[in-house]
Amino acid sequence: MTVYSGVGASRRRPMMGNGPLPENAGESMTIATVEPPSAERRRGGVRDTRDRRFTLACYATGQLVLLGWWLALHPGLMSPDSVTYVAHVTTGPWVAGQSVAYDALLGLSLQVTGDLSPVTLAQTAAMAAALAHLAGALRSLGVRGRGLLAALGCAVLSPPLGAFTVTMWKDVPFTVCAVLAAGTAVRLATGPAAVRLATGARDTLRNRVLKGGWTWDPRLAALGAELAGLGLFRNNGFLVALIAAILLLPLLPAARRPLAAVAAAAVATPLLLLGAGYPAMGIAPPSRSFAYQTVFGDLAVAYGERPRLFDREQRTLLATIAPLRAWRRGATCQTMARVFFDPAFSHSRAEQRISEVLELWRGLLVRAPGVLLSARVCRAALAWQVGSTSGEPGGELYRFSLRDPRLPDGWEGTPAASAMRQRPFSAGLRAAGLSALDASTVRQLEWLLWRAPFWCYLGYAAAALAWRRTGSGAALAGAAVVAGQQLGVILTNTAPDFRFMVAPIFVGVLFVPLLLREAREMWTPPRQRSISSNSASQRSRTRGSR
Repeated sequence: MTVYSGVGASRRRPMMGNGPLPENAGESMTIATVEPPSAERRRGGVRDTRDRRFTLACYATGQLVLLGWWLALHPGLMSPDSVTYVAHVTTGPWVAGQSVAYDALLGLSLQVTGDLSPVTLAQTAAMAAALAHLAGALRSLGVRGRGLLAALGCAVLSPPLGAFTVTMWKDVPFTVCAVLAAGTAVRLATGPAAVRLATGARDTLRNRVLKGGWTWDPRLAALGAELAGLGLFRNNGFLVALIAAILLLPLLPAARRPLAAVAAAAVATPLLLLGAGYPAMGIAPPSRSFAYQTVFGDLAVAYGERPRLFDREQRTLLATIAPLRAWRRGATCQTMARVFFDPAFSHSRAEQRISEVLELWRGLLVRAPGVLLSARVCRAALAWQVGSTSGEPGGELYRFSLRDPRLPDGWEGTPAASAMRQRPFSAGLRAAGLSALDASTVRQLEWLLWRAPFWCYLGYAAAALAWRRTGSGAALAGAAVVAGQQLGVILTNTAPDFRFMVAPIFVGVLFVPLLLREAREMWTPPRQRSISSNSASQRSRTRGSR
């Protein structure tokens, strides 16, 4: 066996056994130079520095553009839901029907600063950080940094996405958590094994707790926090977290057991808070009729399409909650709002008889499952249909409210009322922002700017092509979070509301450079692809050695 001793061994005579070789023995041998470990560490350090600089550049780009939206729409766009959030923490009662976590953020901002704009400003910083995190994760797959930076810039410049980020909605932090989870999932699938066997004695307390000597990857904790955030900022977000975790399990085989534990904790946390934690803090649980509002939409569609499914007793039940003509008016599959928010609909009686209503719905599910399934699929068109539904009854897409919200009686002159008035820093900047928003509402562009399905399918195509070419499921891991939200909305959607599917648009836009890279690799001849790859590797080594 030939032994090389240290750096520069190529200039020394090789040794064999215990004695020197003859003078001419080395002439026919090729001796490889061993690169010192310091060079490899130096290249790794340079690569880490470049990655940090790229992530910082992405964050700065996103923050700068989103700050412009914040200045133009200060303190932020609002809706009737925004008034409900503020009412929870000011006049009360505090009900856990929206997001207690977001209510608390608004209450803290009002108490500390007397204003609500710090929350929307923090939303811009969080969104910029989430997008930079995802861009950095995709760059680790070999996607060009310039393409990712351009895609990020296009995302935050888009009027629907930029204005959404500075809107006072619980859906904004929900979206931030979803984008962060997509980036973390990609990182977990591209880095070293998410968990690895611990060294040393296997009978330590730590090893016994971690089942068989597995060590912990902190990125799993980050993913758990992000999945939990989905349930904390949207009451039905736990379903999105559950579906995403199930889809991630086969993509992260090295972390299957700890991922299952983390996901279980993330899904259980918001449910435990809703069931026991919030009531213990004096926060009332949401009414059952509010939680099951999609059931009323299903019944309206069923009654409008097939009234003979209901016997006299069941029609009497419906009539005690709202006149039968109100059920017929609300018989549109696109939204449940036409019946649930009809002035003739009695929410108090609906709450009193909710058990009978649910029993009626379960009976219809057995006798006429096609009617209910059709209603659900139609109402979920926001999540799966690329084209617009604006031409259908109740299918008009809800976007933003650009005016000051209507405040409850008695709010005039209060700090909350003044905090909820539009106060742009620049009238010209606001006019430009509103003009861009108005231009983006052209119906022909709705599928591209306002609807998520196109971006979902684009992301799936990019991830599938990357997996087919490389065998790595890293991009699929990011797409799994998108699929979790898409399937979750299909199961629980109440109306065609743009904000319910914003995260897949952000993720899909950042997946465009990945799709372009895969398309380029697909059409590049193998020989030319090999030459390009070797040239890129040589350039990388050259930069790393400087």
